[in-house]
Amino acid sequence: MPVGTLAALEREVSGMGGDGEKVSGGPPDWLAQALDQPAFDVRPLLAGGEDPLMAILERSGTVEMGGVLVVDAPFNPSPLRRVLAGRGFSSYGRKLAEGHWRVFFHLDGGADWEREAEVDIGPEGALTWREDDGLHIDVRKLAPPQPLVAILRLVEGLGPGETVVVHHDRHPHLLAPELAERGWCIARVTEEAANIRLWLERIS
Repeated sequence: MPVGTLAALEREVSGMGGDGEKVSGGPPDWLAQALDQPAFDVRPLLAGGEDPLMAILERSGTVEMGGVLVVDAPFNPSPLRRVLAGRGFSSYGRKLAEGHWRVFFHLDGGADWEREAEVDIGPEGALTWREDDGLHIDVRKLAPPQPLVAILRLVEGLGPGETVVVHHDRHPHLLAPELAERGWCIARVTEEAANIRLWLERIS
């Protein structure tokens, strides 16, 4: 696909994953590690009549495998995301405010190249989102005691019948007694590489 201007690319119809289906569900696993990366804000360039496409492509060329490029734009730049997918980038986009999108590009081969999800970022930096099996919270990026603080803040604000799924990078030994004091327990645990999941439920 010829590389045109960002404005021209934005007029193209897009918004689908590589297989033609919109990708759904929670955020990608790499997002938590990308949140502290500085963003390249192209909104002033666009407001001044400059096209930032070549500048974005130049920056993308400096990203090493596994690295991240973060772009702030006034809209969801789906066609740009498609162009960078052709260069091996997956992406995750989030609307922060009216006229302000932040898109994270991850150089991983571009298998999951355009994803959005309703994700909130809490005061401690934890990610929370909802899936079919409950309310998820990712605390893997946080240093102690922030994971414990974020999890307890979440459960204290929930009503009956909720299930919380915690994504952690280690076993939180102090969590169980704190949960018990609040009428919660760890119902189930699974362990994968760099992702320990804990299902929290209210004690019946």
